[in-house]
Order: sequence, then structure tokens, then C-alpha cells
Amino acid sequence: MTVFVWRVLCILSAALFAAFAVILICAKFLKNVYYHNFEEDELIKNEQTGNSYNSIYFTSGETRKYIKKYVICKTLYDKFLVCNFARRFKNITYYVMQYSRGKRPVSVLKIDQYSTSGDSSKIITLSRRCAYVNVVVGTVDDKVINTDVIRPLAVAKIRLYSLVKSLMLFCGLFAVRHAIVEIIAGESFSKQYFDNLLNYVAIAAAFVLGVLAYFVSVKCFRGKNVKEQSGGAIEYDFL
Repeated sequence: MTVFVWRVLCILSAALFAAFAVILICAKFLKNVYYHNFEEDELIKNEQTGNSYNSIYFTSGETRKYIKKYVICKTLYDKFLVCNFARRFKNITYYVMQYSRGKRPVSVLKIDQYSTSGDSSKIITLSRRCAYVNVVVGTVDDKVINTDVIRPLAVAKIRLYSLVKSLMLFCGLFAVRHAIVEIIAGESFSKQYFDNLLNYVAIAAAFVLGVLAYFVSVKCFRGKNVKEQSGGAIEYDFL
């Protein structure tokens, strides 16, 4: 093929790269759908300690039977939450719904605790973007309380996301390869390179990287859709 044809392919690849990038940003393939709507929990009090600012809230709805209150502790570098259990449990699973200042979902943490020894939960690390929290109980002592908290990502969405990402990677590598050869080598050497076997080896390597990226993405995102978070023990005085 002539240099002109390779240049057309390079421009087409760059355009496809940009188009795939826009699709990934706008389509939001990996956005979870939440069944739980934000509820404004009752604020009990705010207090300032030596190195943190703490806000204590009552939980809402059915959760209050099992988790009465929770405190959001904000330090200079970290933000975390501790729950106040209504009683001791053999096992309890609950979800910490994190919301931004605009009350939009940030993420969901799935917390499992066994043989709770006191009134306080373990430390639950929150996102720095988290401004509000809702706590939703899933199971208590093997009794199911809530199941519809978060809808898992569909496998088809994960595969489509991985495919678009892989195609974007291949197109990007194709365009960058051509640009580097033209800029560094110049027109005279470029023609020799594009007719050389090394050019096709580089394209094949970019294709292989794209295929590997697809399988790695699928494997990574098919794991867990709800992040499980565990922390150490802390005793917090909720009185």
C-alpha cells in the first residue's frame, strides 16, 4: 500500500479512537443502578474532637431496628463511618450507600460482620467524595431483610464496555505508530517501513494487546459489583 493509504488509515484510526473514547465517557456502561433512593437521615448533633469533626445521625426505616445510629468522622486526610448496633448479632450484613453533596450515588459498600462483640461496628472507610450516607440492612442472623439494594452489572454491558475499550486501544496504537514513523523517520524511510514486515508485526502486536485488554477487562469487572470493605475495631460513644 502507498503512504497515502496508510495516512488515510491513520486518520481513520485516530477518528475512531476519539469516537470510542466519547462512547466510553457518555454511555456509562459500568454505572450501577441503585434500587435505594436517598433518605434524609435525622442529624442528632455535630461535635468537634481533637483531630476530627463528627456528625451523628439516626438511621431511617426498618434499619433502625438493627442499627440505631451512625457517626461520620471527618479528619484532615480521611473520612470514615461507625455504626451503633441495637443489639449483638451472630452475623449481620448491611450496605453503606454513599452520596455526593448533590445527593447522587458515589458507591456502595457491602459490610459483613460476625459475632458482634459490642455496640459499635468496625471502622468503615468512606470515599473522600462522600457527603451523605444511608445504611440499609441486608441480612441479620441469617434472616433476609433487604435484597433489592443494588442491581449487579449485566454481563452484556461488561463485554460491550471491554470490546469498545479494546477497539479504542487498537486504534490508538495504530495511529500513534504511524505518527511516530512519519515524524521521526521522514517520508523517504516511511515508505520503506510501511512495506516492511516489521510494520505488519507492529500492527499484529497492537491487535494482540487489544484482545488481551478485552479479556482482562471482562475478568476484572465480572468479579464483584459491590465493594466489600472491612476495617479495625473502634469504640465510639454515641450517647
